[in-house]
Amino acid sequence: MKGSLTLLPFLGMGASVLITVPVVIAPAPIAQALNPREVGQIAQAITVRIEGQNPGSGVLIGHQDNTYTVLTAAHVVATADEYDIVTPDEQRYSLDYRRVKPLPQVDLALVEFTSDQTYTVAEMGDARAIRRGDEVYVSGFPMPSAAITEPILNFSPGAITAHSTRPLADGYALVYTNRTLPGMSGGAVLDEQGDLIGIHGRADTEQQVQETATIYLKTGFNLGIPIYTFQQISSQTAPVAVTPAEPTAEDLYLSGGHKSQQGDYQGAIADIDQAIQLEPDFGEAYYRRYYARQQLGDPQAIEDLQRSIQLLGGDLNRASQTLDQTNQHPIFNKKIWNPNLP
Repeated sequence: MKGSLTLLPFLGMGASVLITVPVVIAPAPIAQALNPREVGQIAQAITVRIEGQNPGSGVLIGHQDNTYTVLTAAHVVATADEYDIVTPDEQRYSLDYRRVKPLPQVDLALVEFTSDQTYTVAEMGDARAIRRGDEVYVSGFPMPSAAITEPILNFSPGAITAHSTRPLADGYALVYTNRTLPGMSGGAVLDEQGDLIGIHGRADTEQQVQETATIYLKTGFNLGIPIYTFQQISSQTAPVAVTPAEPTAEDLYLSGGHKSQQGDYQGAIADIDQAIQLEPDFGEAYYRRYYARQQLGDPQAIEDLQRSIQLLGGDLNRASQTLDQTNQHPIFNKKIWNPNLP
């Protein structure tokens, strides 16, 4: 059975518009995890490149006749410019910027293109069911670099570290460990069934300065907007989650990480202190507090780093790499415990 999602009128690029996104409604099958290769094939079929002043990615989410709808991060198409949408078959379609439709109060936008070709559109997943520790995948097109001169789809596995009930002001509520790069904003966040559960939009790096070079390390603090946020704006029928009276540990982890990104390290530490009080075994929270304390030159940071390594178990790669870098940092001049040594 076919149906549609209709957005309420809002002010787009100079005019009030009504958005209708066609969808196919079918009985929900029993969820069954796919292997990474199968999810990767889905990601390749539904992820597009958006080329313009700020290159990014997008996800095919619907079509009506020959018109396809792409959901992306609003900041990818925030600047009036000439944009091209490049589909998985490398076909290039010019984007009419007058038809860019930013969604209200969130970092999401809809764009359209017309084609006689047939393209796969994403299946919407149940993002409300996502919990910390669940495996997820992020797909998008990193910007060209010295190492990779041509756009290549990056399909990155990872896990949810927080699903906040109190999103940031622009809708971000999912935090995950996937390796992401500039240019992947607007790309898909997929669950183990290959269903779309979010739109990737932000990633954080931390800067380590040494005598010979400045090194940038991924912190694992990547942010996405849950797909139910888009669905709620689109139809006004999606169930609204009840926000707990008191913030959860994951809420505080998200707000603390955001404050850290803004340079408010004291505020970040205060929030993450509360998160750890609520959940003393929250390994990623210790890692975020380590980073904030390190920026302030607090020697206690090393204790947080050691604790995060203990708690993260098999996910030691990032923390162990940071431990090696920290061992050479001038504010840490004592021998550091290393779990890989006897």
